[in-house]
Amino acid sequence: MPINQDLLAYHRSIGDELKISEKRIRHLIGSSHWLTDGEHKESILRKVIAEFCPEIYRIGTGFVCYPAASAEEEKSSTQLDILVTSKSNPTLYKSGELHFVTPECANAVVEVKSRLNSQNEFRSVLRKLSEEAQKIRGYNPDCWAGLFVYNTGMSNPDQAILRVLQEISNEDPLCAINCVCVGKSTFIRYWESGQPNSGLENTPTWHSYELADLAQAYFISNIVSHLSESFSEHTSNAWFPIEGTKELHRLNYVYLSGGNVERFE
Repeated sequence: MPINQDLLAYHRSIGDELKISEKRIRHLIGSSHWLTDGEHKESILRKVIAEFCPEIYRIGTGFVCYPAASAEEEKSSTQLDILVTSKSNPTLYKSGELHFVTPECANAVVEVKSRLNSQNEFRSVLRKLSEEAQKIRGYNPDCWAGLFVYNTGMSNPDQAILRVLQEISNEDPLCAINCVCVGKSTFIRYWESGQPNSGLENTPTWHSYELADLAQAYFISNIVSHLSESFSEHTSNAWFPIEGTKELHRLNYVYLSGGNVERFE
């Protein structure tokens, strides 16, 4: 007998799992140990990403170490909340989830925040992530970069985030952030050559979406699709299950190369 599938419910359950895990540690420590709470949320997301990614990857935290021409030059990144590297590549050092690698070995980097409440807070975090991504992409142009925010005090934050993404990139594709997830429903994706069904120019563009209880799952699915060698149409439908594609739920857009944030018609 065929098994009835509900892929939408399945992907929504990923967000539910993250929320349950998020609350569990808060019940134990209250609100007085924010550092522990933040580290726990990073660990939760690393675990979930590891469950879905191809097993040829390591999912950890750590540092990217750069070759330096002199002792005065900066030799390593700040600590990256999530660092994805291929098991076929060497590590300079690893101990549990902590990894030190050279930049060509970094396949994806993710910054994780418990809560961001203002455009300035988003700007500070995204600028730091963009700078790290730009340095890595000088050695590995294919490195994926994303920001995952569990909660925000902002209502309808996508327009402010789109403005910040354009601002910090300074029209340089190497500085572009691939995806931003805020809470369970706000999702932003960068389209390197434009989204083919958008009716916009075929140029690098960010789109924002309102994906009810699916933003977190779509963030994870975008990492998985980037790290996977091939996605057939059937496979893609399993990972991105919104009927008619998420473009039906798009809100606003902004080009990498300039212009204002605009609302889709």
